[in-house]
Amino acid sequence: MINLINKDNLEQVIAFNQNYLSRIKSNIDFLKSSADPLIASKPLEFIKTHLNENAHVIEFPIKNFDYGGLVFYHNKSFYIQINSAQPKIYENFMWAHEFYHFYFDKEKIKNKEENFILIDTIFDEKERLPNLFASEFLINDFILERKFNSFKKEYNSNLEDIVINLIPVFELPYKAIVIKLAQNKLIQIDDAREIIDYDYKNNIPNHIDQTLFAASYKIKLDNYKNLLKKASENMNDDDYQSIINKYNNVYNLLLDWRKELGGGSNNDGYRKS
Repeated sequence: MINLINKDNLEQVIAFNQNYLSRIKSNIDFLKSSADPLIASKPLEFIKTHLNENAHVIEFPIKNFDYGGLVFYHNKSFYIQINSAQPKIYENFMWAHEFYHFYFDKEKIKNKEENFILIDTIFDEKERLPNLFASEFLINDFILERKFNSFKKEYNSNLEDIVINLIPVFELPYKAIVIKLAQNKLIQIDDAREIIDYDYKNNIPNHIDQTLFAASYKIKLDNYKNLLKKASENMNDDDYQSIINKYNNVYNLLLDWRKELGGGSNNDGYRKS
């Protein structure tokens, strides 16, 4: 969804964010009240750890540039699917985006009638709120301002270069950082509009880690293989076959989505991003 933001709708996006910022900050404060040390020190690791502990996490490459991931509910279990065919900076953002759906939209996702949706606008609240959460949760305001001022001196106030050099600081997409800078009033709206569509991908300096812009193509089907191994040792034939069937069902669902994503149809409750 970030890729759909451009100079023509940027001001609208920032205005939307400002209207919902207090709500998102309240959600983040609620998360911080758990006193989990990972939230302050490594927010992305907190997200990955929480999802791995409380849902079935699936990492699977799907070569559809409009698709980042989804949360779905199947056979009384939650599944988080992350598209590992996208660059790392987008994948990181998507982890936080899907975490928001899982944590704050959980009951809606269980309800297939409400959850069976096709998002076709960046101004749909169901998708803008997770994007706003991802930026607010993963981009520390103090670090952003300090690094911005430091890079401002180093790069003679060239905003495109400043943003590009902020990418490895947060390991997040270029446009997410531009929006956050404007939202925090570190740059003017007009400046943000001028640089938002900059072709940064073809202007990345050598000192920046190039793997941030590459895909891992990782395939991870949670802990099913371990379950199968334990099942073969400790379960009777009926239980073992039940787990085999569940594994096959989930894997086949993924194969179907990989072929059909873009058509927008599915039979289980899910939220596609």
